[in-house]
Amino acid sequence: MARFSIGTAISEAFGLIRRRPLATFVWGLLMLAPSVGSLALILPILGGMITAIAVEGADPDQVQNAMMGDMMQMQGLSALLNLGQLVVTVVVYTAVMRAVVRPRETAFFSLRLGMDELRVAVVGLALVVGFYLLLLVVVLLGVGIGFATWGLGEPYNWLTILALCLGLIPAIWLGAARVSLMVPASVLHRRLAFEEGWKLGRGQTCALFGMMLLVILIMLVVQAVVVGIGSAVFMAAAGGMDWSRILAAIEENPIGALTVLFNANWPWVTLAGLAVSVLYGVILTLSIAPFASACRQLSAEVAPAAEEGH
Repeated sequence: MARFSIGTAISEAFGLIRRRPLATFVWGLLMLAPSVGSLALILPILGGMITAIAVEGADPDQVQNAMMGDMMQMQGLSALLNLGQLVVTVVVYTAVMRAVVRPRETAFFSLRLGMDELRVAVVGLALVVGFYLLLLVVVLLGVGIGFATWGLGEPYNWLTILALCLGLIPAIWLGAARVSLMVPASVLHRRLAFEEGWKLGRGQTCALFGMMLLVILIMLVVQAVVVGIGSAVFMAAAGGMDWSRILAAIEENPIGALTVLFNANWPWVTLAGLAVSVLYGVILTLSIAPFASACRQLSAEVAPAAEEGH
């Protein structure tokens, strides 16, 4: 049976970050951009709504009509931004996998908008829909078991429900590990690789699950270190601010005060955004690249075995 090396997969993710730091930063920046754009567009609308409510003597009907218009505008912007976020996510995720399975395609930070991205979107959507359908079945089954065992009385009924809940969590993670190679296989083989990804994951569920846990642990450590450094820098930079005036403004109009605060400290906000982009890119690479590496390793072992079989 073909095997893959967890150590190689993890080290390849770190190697990708080391070899292509600018691409890692760009990936994180692209993922962060829609969130920043949504704040820049929605915060002024929310601030205007709060200001309209606070105006004394205003006509309630006019205020309500204005608020309804602002809310519809905000919902429309949110829908467009969410759609943009999905497109960016597919493009960036595909770029990271492409950088691992086809490392020679480095132009434009491995970013494309073509059939690879379409395949990733289709496979990803199918997996999400399948996951929620399976989760619905499991929840309904759990509810049925819960009703059936409720008559046992305490503490057996609660212990049964607790056991079901605790068993559901690892089952979900194991299921995610089992199908985790379908998306990178689609990039590697340049087709909808449901079958290839399923076959590559056969017998690898525990190893993929273990790698998933290790990746999560590494990301938590990275986040803790970066957040600690960022908190220290923030505390040092915030020492000279007039917090009494800032807090008073926030109490009067929190959204408007935050907008003014961001505008007044835009250099620090920009630096923070760049730092978060780096962190986002690192975490993104660490969460995707190992599975793309595992897919490539297993495919490289399966191909010679298939040729020998013929």
